[in-house]
Amino acid sequence: MPFLRWPLVRHDELARAHVAADPSLKEHLSGSTFSIRMLRYWWAGQAIAEESRRQGRALCVLDVGCERGWLKFFTPPEAVARWVGLDWDVRQECLNNARYDEVIRANFDEPLPIPTGYMDVVVNNHVMEHLPRPGSTMAEMSRVLREGGIFLGGSPTMPNLFARLRERWLRRKLRLGRVAPGGHINCLSPERWKSLMDDTGLQPEFATGSHAVRLTGSWLESQSWWIRLNQFWGGLFPSLGSECYVLGRKTSAWASQTQLHRSANVHWRPLWAGLAAAAVLALAWGTWSTWQKWMHQDSHQLVSWIETHQEGRDHFIVSHDALEEALRHRSDVRLAGGLSEAFLLLKELPHAHMLVTEADLSALCRWDAARDLVIDSRLPRIFQDDLILVRSGIAGTSLRDYWFSDATSTVVEAAKHDS
Repeated sequence: MPFLRWPLVRHDELARAHVAADPSLKEHLSGSTFSIRMLRYWWAGQAIAEESRRQGRALCVLDVGCERGWLKFFTPPEAVARWVGLDWDVRQECLNNARYDEVIRANFDEPLPIPTGYMDVVVNNHVMEHLPRPGSTMAEMSRVLREGGIFLGGSPTMPNLFARLRERWLRRKLRLGRVAPGGHINCLSPERWKSLMDDTGLQPEFATGSHAVRLTGSWLESQSWWIRLNQFWGGLFPSLGSECYVLGRKTSAWASQTQLHRSANVHWRPLWAGLAAAAVLALAWGTWSTWQKWMHQDSHQLVSWIETHQEGRDHFIVSHDALEEALRHRSDVRLAGGLSEAFLLLKELPHAHMLVTEADLSALCRWDAARDLVIDSRLPRIFQDDLILVRSGIAGTSLRDYWFSDATSTVVEAAKHDS
């Protein structure tokens, strides 16, 4: 809501200050302290002053449709270094009273008689609704702006759908000869203003309404709170008042042909690139972690199983390659070159367990020397096989009993399946 941050100007004081310059201005300002109708000049003057402070210098202003030059009376004098006015009917009073530096007769439906990139500010206040080709005129106003310069526009308005219907009706009246030359033939909604600026290299910075209810001549026009309340409404609902005002800034993309493909937001590129790179790295790390976890889940399960059987002095003898890789880092693991070597180590170490697969178990069962071995525990389906923890001792299921009972149950299950 830009209007709310700008100070209001008392019109009675303004009239006294400029009555000598333009006596007709007093008639429009003396009726109330704040004339809502004259806010169209106040807002443009305040926007010019703010831009002057932003750039730290006085500006060159082009007033398109300058008429009597009243905009100058509402603009702080230190904000503008040069005033240039354009109008199809040049009034001498604009030169004599407002003292514009230059006033040029111009047809706004044709190229404007201003050099390219010459102006800091272009003002088009309540002119666009009278023009037959608003898009063409907007392109010309954008052309004469310097890079970074601002466009200030204002017009009657209404919601976009109704604005289109009204404009169609006005154009039909024009074709039938029921609209005099210079009359209203357009109706610009805030969306239409933004579209015109986007199409001509102007970046919209705001669109706001001027007021909801005018009540010209009412005592309310002398109350600052009434003006601010109307402006607050206009900020919330730009199209639900009678007038709309916009500000657009000339983008660098229109400064030269060599810059046409440059982004208007180059300074955001490193941020987006960094975020994209971080997202890719996070996704890669997550994928790698998941893969590692999946690849090593058998190893973690095996280690956990071993831990539950460690009683302080136990050794675990392995001869299987996959088991060696998973348990190589443990100090209580002894590596054997084969099943025979593992069996000999089991006999030598009093507190030892031997890890074997089902295939190794069938080989051990054929050895007479392994008849005193017992089954300590079983870990099914790890490293694509069942693992069995074997040790020497009396307590436990003997190796042969386990093997033959397991083989018998397998035969019975197969017979059931075949039947």
